[in-house]
Amino acid sequence: MGENHPYGPCCDVGATGKLKTVFRYLGYFSQSFMLAVMLWPFVSFLLTLPIVAIIYHRNHRLSFMSAFSAYVAVLYALGLIAFTMYPMPDDPIAYCRTHHLGPQLDLLRFIQDAQSGLSGVLQLVMNIVLFLPLGFMLGRWAGWRFWQTAGTGLACSIFIETTQLTGIWGLYPCAYRYFDVDDMLTNTIGAMLGYALAFLYTKLVPKRVKQIDGVNRHPGFIHRAVALALDVIIMDVILYALVLLLIYVFYKCAVALDDTHYAIGALLISTDSVRWVPGILAGILFLIFEVWRPWRHDGRTLGGAYTRMTVETTARTGWRRMLFYAVRTLVLGVWFVLLNTGADRWFWYLTAALVLWWIVMHRMPWDLVPGDTATPSAHLQHDYEQGDDVAHVSADRAQVEELVVAEPTREGVGLAQCEEHRADDVAGAAADDEDRRHGADER
Repeated sequence: MGENHPYGPCCDVGATGKLKTVFRYLGYFSQSFMLAVMLWPFVSFLLTLPIVAIIYHRNHRLSFMSAFSAYVAVLYALGLIAFTMYPMPDDPIAYCRTHHLGPQLDLLRFIQDAQSGLSGVLQLVMNIVLFLPLGFMLGRWAGWRFWQTAGTGLACSIFIETTQLTGIWGLYPCAYRYFDVDDMLTNTIGAMLGYALAFLYTKLVPKRVKQIDGVNRHPGFIHRAVALALDVIIMDVILYALVLLLIYVFYKCAVALDDTHYAIGALLISTDSVRWVPGILAGILFLIFEVWRPWRHDGRTLGGAYTRMTVETTARTGWRRMLFYAVRTLVLGVWFVLLNTGADRWFWYLTAALVLWWIVMHRMPWDLVPGDTATPSAHLQHDYEQGDDVAHVSADRAQVEELVVAEPTREGVGLAQCEEHRADDVAGAAADDEDRRHGADER
């Protein structure tokens, strides 16, 4: 019967009915699932920022593999949440009216499911594969032990299954995904297998962690962007807190005279002047965090201090240092104002212009201000990261390290030669004494 179907054997009446059921089921979830898929990589990129900052703080450098690993870890964590929680019903009431999902508490049910056909085997394999990356990352990158990795895998699986059972902890009126104890077992097995893979991989490719002391005076674009992002987050948190506090105080203390004027005691305030307050506060915060702070701390903002970098790429004093900070304040000040005033178009124009400037010039506009004349060794110990943020030790630094390594050898040779000369002198003095004694005896 299926062979006579005009659309082929796969589209007979039975198969068509099944497809309609599947599409009707997916229709409950389409909008929320598509939203999650579209936002997934972008949210992962934003959440990678604190991990990158921690890497800079710990290692003073960022290699491509470190940045890639951080992004993959965040991408996996969000993907684990998305693909176990999503898709969510767009119409919970309609979904719960027609679906009643109870928990599956038979621990060895997966054996029977695997014997039922290919779909059961695939479900078993995918539950294991889903937690393989978790075990690998905890074993390889975090350096956790086996029991810690297995316990974390079990805890994550329990949290996910309980969230599904409770409808995201009461957010939905019913469970829209199955609670399955078999998933906990297979997920934990996946985490343990991932740890085993990490153990074998570490045996073949040992971890190489190089920690470099000092402050980076030649940060690349990514390092600068991470430090600036930390500064902006700090400034915006303080700004919003101050604005909310002022709004609360204003409406507690101010008396409305008409639609456009308020009075606080004898002080008359118009609504137009109030609109300027957030911008003024933002400017003050910028001057404190991006001008006063680095001026007093050798070019290190709060974000720069945490990620071990300075904005002063070369030594400047007097009018050169003042000009450097004037240019930097002008460019970044406009950028920060555009960010906090909602001028999205001009903000992105300026951001794109700065990125293109860096690509062409390999420096920021304020770095063009000439520095003082200094010996190459003045900042030699800081010259370990160049341009593209894939950190590498410079040739000058390598030469210095070679000299440092070679110096003890030369010193040891010099000491040996001194000891030889000293022994010769002692032997010569003893021979002279012996000659004098023989001469005295003969006399």
